[in-house]
Amino acid sequence: MPTASTNGQRPIVFDVTHVVSRLPKLASTGIDRIDLAYASRFARPGAMAAGVHYGLRRPHLLSVDEAREFVALSESLWAEAGAANGAAFLAVLHWLAAPPDPGLRKPGRQMPTPAASDRLRRLQQLRGRILNNRALSVPERAIYLNVAQHLFEHPIFFRWLKQRDDLCNVFMIHDLLSLDYPEFFSPPNLDIFRRRLSTAFLHASAFIVSTQSVKRRLEEELHRQGSRPRPVHVLPFPSPLEGSRRASHADMVWLGHPYFVMLGTVEPRKNHLLLLHAWRQLVIENPRAPRLVMVGARGWETEQVADLLDRSAALRGHILELSGVSSPDLVDLLRGARALLMPSFEEGYGLPLVEALSTGTPVVASDVAVFHEVTQERATFLSPLNGEAWRDVIKRMTGDKDYAAERRAEAAKFEPPIWSGYFEELDRFLAAL
Repeated sequence: MPTASTNGQRPIVFDVTHVVSRLPKLASTGIDRIDLAYASRFARPGAMAAGVHYGLRRPHLLSVDEAREFVALSESLWAEAGAANGAAFLAVLHWLAAPPDPGLRKPGRQMPTPAASDRLRRLQQLRGRILNNRALSVPERAIYLNVAQHLFEHPIFFRWLKQRDDLCNVFMIHDLLSLDYPEFFSPPNLDIFRRRLSTAFLHASAFIVSTQSVKRRLEEELHRQGSRPRPVHVLPFPSPLEGSRRASHADMVWLGHPYFVMLGTVEPRKNHLLLLHAWRQLVIENPRAPRLVMVGARGWETEQVADLLDRSAALRGHILELSGVSSPDLVDLLRGARALLMPSFEEGYGLPLVEALSTGTPVVASDVAVFHEVTQERATFLSPLNGEAWRDVIKRMTGDKDYAAERRAEAAKFEPPIWSGYFEELDRFLAAL
C-alpha cells in the first residue's frame, strides 16, 4: 500500500476531479489555476499516495503517474489554446500602442479559438472519469485534500468519507460571498453554495483559506451554524503567472497610447458598469482618452454591460474584450498597462491584484478590507460607488508622469508570495494535523 507523503507523516490523496472536469474548457478561471497549481505540486513521485476522482459508491483512485498525465494534459491544452491566439494577440498589442483613429480597424472581440484537439479533450475527460486503478486503496490515516469543491452540492459522492474515521479531510474555502451578497449571484448559485458548504462542514477536519478576512468569516459561520471549530490555515495565493516568459512586447505598448486592464469574468459583483460609464465620460471629454482592456468572458446578468459594449459609439474605439489569454501574453498585457483596475464590490481574495503587482503594474482597487490585505497596502483604494473618483485617478495616471511613476514605484515594493514558500508552509500545516 503506498504511503508517499511530503509532510513526513500522513500520506496524501489529492482530489483531481476538478482538473479532469475542466479538460474541455478553452479558458481557465482563477480557481482552475489554483487547483492546477496544487495538482502539479502533488501529482508527482513522493508527493502523494494516489489521486482521487469521485465515484458514485466509492472514490476512483489514480496512480501518481496517471494523475500526473491528466495534470500535464490540462497544462498543455490551456497552453495550446493560448498559443492558437498568438498572432491575434500581437495584433491587439499593435492596436493598443496606436493612438485612437477612426480609420484604425479595431480587433474583434477576442475569444479562445477551438482547437483541433477538442474531441481529444472530451475523450480524455471521459477516460479520467471512468479510470479506476483497483490495485490502489486509500491508505490508513491519509490526508484527503480537496481544493476546488467540485460537486460538493451532491453529498452522495462523499459518503465514503464518513466510513473512514481515520482520514484527515482538508478542504479549501475560497469565500462565503454567496451568503453575504446574494444579490450578486443567481438563486441556483446560492442554493448550490449552501449545499457545498454543508458538505464541507460535515466532513472537514481542517480548512485552508487565502486571507484573514475569509478565515474570520468562516469561523463566524461555523459558530453560527453550531458546527464544531476546526483549524483554519491562511495561505495567500501566489500569482499563477509566476515563471511565465517575461514580456517581449511590453515596451512597445508602454511607449504607445495609454491603456488600463480589468481582469475577471463579467458579472454584477465585478462592477464593470462603473468603469464603462466612467470611460464613456472620459471619451466625451477627450477623444484621445486611454483605452480599457477587459480580460474575461461574459458571465451571467450582463445585459447592461453588453448593451454598452455593443451599442455605445463612444466606447467602440476605446474598449476591447479579450478571453483565453495565455499566461505569457497576460504578462505582456499587464506590464504595458498604466494600471490594473478592480472596482469589485467584494471579493474573497482578488487574484488579479497579485498577478498585476507581481509584474510591477500599479493597482487601483475598491476600498474593501480584503484588498488592503492582499495588496499589502500597495494599491490606490477608491469607493466602488464613486465613478468620478475612478475617472479622476485614471486621468491622473494617464497625464501626470510624476504620479504614474510614484504609483509604479509603490507597486514595485509589493512582496509577492511565491509557490515554493506557499507549499513549504502548507507542508508544515499538514504535518501538524
